[in-house]
Amino acid sequence: MIGHFLRENIMKKILAATCIVLAGTTAAMAQSTAKSSSAVPKAHTSTEAYVQMCANKADGAAQNFCNGFGQGVYETYLITRFPKKAPAFICLDSVTLTRQEHIDAFIKWTTANPKYNQLSAADTILRYLGETYPCKK
Repeated sequence: MIGHFLRENIMKKILAATCIVLAGTTAAMAQSTAKSSSAVPKAHTSTEAYVQMCANKADGAAQNFCNGFGQGVYETYLITRFPKKAPAFICLDSVTLTRQEHIDAFIKWTTANPKYNQLSAADTILRYLGETYPCKK
């Protein structure tokens, strides 16, 4: 009975995370125009491609994707924490940066860490947050 409850809870979290990521992606696609200089990625988003989109402040669709994807990655991280099996490694409790300030800091961090450019942007975002805002042990 408890195992069923845990599986159901995990499935709800996965569904919620998927909805969050899709909401950000859908908003970016909806605002994309024929003249948009960047194409919203259809599958795997490399760190390099994500940073290029985030750095292009003149492209509204790119900015919407950047914000939605980044927020989706972080929200997914939050809802999939299990204190006993997957303890938190990112602690943003007292951080007061805006979303744009976080994105700008991430871009700067990736410039100093180009070895992650071809990896998944989601993985690199979590790596950046974990290194920049580690939890106290």
